[in-house]
Amino acid sequence: MKNLPDLEQLQDKPVVFYDGTCGFCQGSVQIALKYNAKQHLYFAALQSGVLEALVPKAQIPNPLPDSMLFYEKGRLYTESEAALRIAGHLDFPLSILAVFRIIPLSFRNFVYRLVAKNRYRIAGRTEACLLPSPEQRARFF
Repeated sequence: MKNLPDLEQLQDKPVVFYDGTCGFCQGSVQIALKYNAKQHLYFAALQSGVLEALVPKAQIPNPLPDSMLFYEKGRLYTESEAALRIAGHLDFPLSILAVFRIIPLSFRNFVYRLVAKNRYRIAGRTEACLLPSPEQRARFF
């Protein structure tokens, strides 16, 4: 396992946890990087060990869902709630997607799980995590 970052450094930062072997997840991370002009989102692969080191064990779903997770202000969000909270941090017009939080959670998560279950068919699988550019590297753990 790689050296973990100073967790105090990440404690107050919004962190996107993604499946490093999922092409769909990596594409989502690329979109978040491109449309987060404030550059305040941070990223860690689920395989990195950062999730277990940063988030209290009681908050981590077991087993981990087929999804991205989002950590913000001491809380871990899963499935559609995670995706829409991440969208809220993106630049306009993608930030508008956060309005879908008005849709009942059960329906949102049903749709999210359907996409997550088929994500490898949609975007493929990779053997390694994406390599961020030198400018982006400081936002990855």
